[in-house]
Amino acid sequence: MIFLRLLALLAGSLVLILPPIVAAGDSHPGMPGWIAVGGLAGLVLIAASFLYIAAFGDRMRRSTPARAVGGLLLLIPAAAALTMLATRTDEALLWASGTLLSFTVLMVLSFVFPVSHDRRQRPMRQRERLEPALVLVKRHPSAGRRRAR
Repeated sequence: MIFLRLLALLAGSLVLILPPIVAAGDSHPGMPGWIAVGGLAGLVLIAASFLYIAAFGDRMRRSTPARAVGGLLLLIPAAAALTMLATRTDEALLWASGTLLSFTVLMVLSFVFPVSHDRRQRPMRQRERLEPALVLVKRHPSAGRRRAR
């Protein structure tokens, strides 16, 4: 599980680093500022979802609210990757979106989907009513005869 959490940390950092490197240069001349700011905000949300998994992945197995927050945060990169796969035709962008979608599905199946709690100890069984009471010290039959003398 630690390997997947480290992989999520790597993915969160790569989401912040790789798109500006790929989009550097004159590939988007004259793009309005609000589109660039919105794209950067989306990248930060996608990176935050993977960084959340990296930070709280261990607690997500025991906590239902943490698992719900992780599932909602992982919907963001899944929706972004599906949108890019459906609307774009650039080969490099399609590969990156497919990789992002497959990694997101792996994180969901590893951290969000297993709803069974991690039990480190076997649950105790309930005491049956017909069981005799616990006797800590059992007296030997000869002890009663010694007192009688």
